[in-house]
Amino acid sequence: MVKRIALTICVAVLIAVVGSACHRDPVEPDTPDNPSNPASKEGIYLGVIGFNDQLYVREISLLDGSTYQNFTNFIDNFTPGNGTALFYADYTALKKMKAYPRPTKLKNVALVTFTDGLDNISTANNQYDPEGYGSTSAYRNALHNKIMNEPIHGINVSAYSIGLKGSDVTDEAQFMETLRNLASSDNNVFQVANMDEAMERFSAIASSLYSISTSVNLGVNVPGGYDEGQKLRFTFDNVSAAAQSTCFIEATYRRTSNGSRTLDNVIYYGLAQGKTTIASSSSQGAYYKFLFEGLAYLDGNPISQTDLGNIKLWKQTSTGAWDKETEFNPASSTTVTEDKNSALIVLVLDCTTSLGSDFANMQRSAKQFIRTLANVNGGNGDSLVRRIR
Repeated sequence: MVKRIALTICVAVLIAVVGSACHRDPVEPDTPDNPSNPASKEGIYLGVIGFNDQLYVREISLLDGSTYQNFTNFIDNFTPGNGTALFYADYTALKKMKAYPRPTKLKNVALVTFTDGLDNISTANNQYDPEGYGSTSAYRNALHNKIMNEPIHGINVSAYSIGLKGSDVTDEAQFMETLRNLASSDNNVFQVANMDEAMERFSAIASSLYSISTSVNLGVNVPGGYDEGQKLRFTFDNVSAAAQSTCFIEATYRRTSNGSRTLDNVIYYGLAQGKTTIASSSSQGAYYKFLFEGLAYLDGNPISQTDLGNIKLWKQTSTGAWDKETEFNPASSTTVTEDKNSALIVLVLDCTTSLGSDFANMQRSAKQFIRTLANVNGGNGDSLVRRIR
């Protein structure tokens, strides 16, 4: 009798386990499993969620030149549908970012949401409203609280909302309130008039996120025979005279007692502030190498390869004039490294029928967003070491 009861319990447990393993959530379709140790590399980790009355989930994984096509193909397969599970989509996005392993050198966590309407699905039942908020205002406010007060892997969430008000939206105040609550600041809220404006916003946000996750370091070999106190200037804007430059680094050359060299009183003009004193990192023969780390413009974007290729070295004479070092050759005198930090990003996209003909434009905007993040025209997303040519 005891054995029969035990056998019955085991069968019941087995049936329950198998049943749960085979059950499909109708809101979240199956996606391929992540590989083991999925966050072991530096780079941009992206997830995509499309929503109408269900969610279409592309799980978070590394985005680079070899994988971006998988993401864009996923967006091509979106199907417009009725209903707007906007809040449940963002709730799921935040939940998935929290559950994903912390990528190496994580620097940024971002949620980017596009919608053309108001939520009418997320409080339908416990499947969409697992925490039981019960009303759209409570759900909306709870999402804002999560964005503002619940860091992910120790990083505050940067949330952006792009809204193209659909023709079926009559309560514009509620629409704007929704956009504001899905963003981490008012500066990250964008109501657009058409999809051309939306594409511009997508591109600008992607460029910003890529810049935050990328840093450019410049190594420069400088002759070691300069006198103590010699003023040097490195220009990046291809000028014919140093005084014409609006993008340069200026420094005072120092000779130390132990035989090394230092750049002191470093000034960055037209560039973001960096170190004001830089010791030579190495020497080779008669040349000393100085490393300028994280070179970026004032808006935070990394310095371009074009400007790096235009670098010229000038030395100031006793009269205050600037003489060009004609033997300074960027191809042989500089080394550029592009380092990737990591970002964790989820893109949430409205896939409702109310978009009409703009549905395809939304897909194009989203795919351009992904291409920008993947930097497919400039590399495969890994750290690069290049010679400027």
